[in-house]
Amino acid sequence: MARVNKVMLTDVPTLKKEAKIGEAAKLLAQNQVGCAVITEDNKPIGIVTELDFVRNLASKGKSLKENVSKIMTSPVTLMTPAMKLDEALKIIDTKKFRRYPVVENETLVGLVTKKDVVNAISDNLRLHRNIQNVVLILFVLFEFFVFVIYRYIYQYLPFGF
Repeated sequence: MARVNKVMLTDVPTLKKEAKIGEAAKLLAQNQVGCAVITEDNKPIGIVTELDFVRNLASKGKSLKENVSKIMTSPVTLMTPAMKLDEALKIIDTKKFRRYPVVENETLVGLVTKKDVVNAISDNLRLHRNIQNVVLILFVLFEFFVFVIYRYIYQYLPFGF
């Protein structure tokens, strides 16, 4: 089974908790990732997503000059690079978030999305189905040839009729 490090994004947009909401908005627009991880000493302490902007700026009237820590989701659910994709999918099913920071030794090393994990698992299943289909075809061909050859060879066997 593949692991999180095979599907994670390694160039993660990050901000300090003192950054302004306006800076976070510019960062998201530039990187087209949909989120930024809020860090302190390179440790993830929160995450801000496009949805956080919609919820807080439109409905709660937050200012672009306020700290991003006012709208970030915290604490964050983390994954590790060595985590198997089926374990990651269990976390995704439980927590219902779409983006997860990936940490190793408490340091941010990547970002993985629900879409990345689901697509990788889907590709893996597709590959396994194709292998099963090839094996099945080979088995059917083998059975066919055994049946055909048996009919012709049977008459030459000493115990044949």
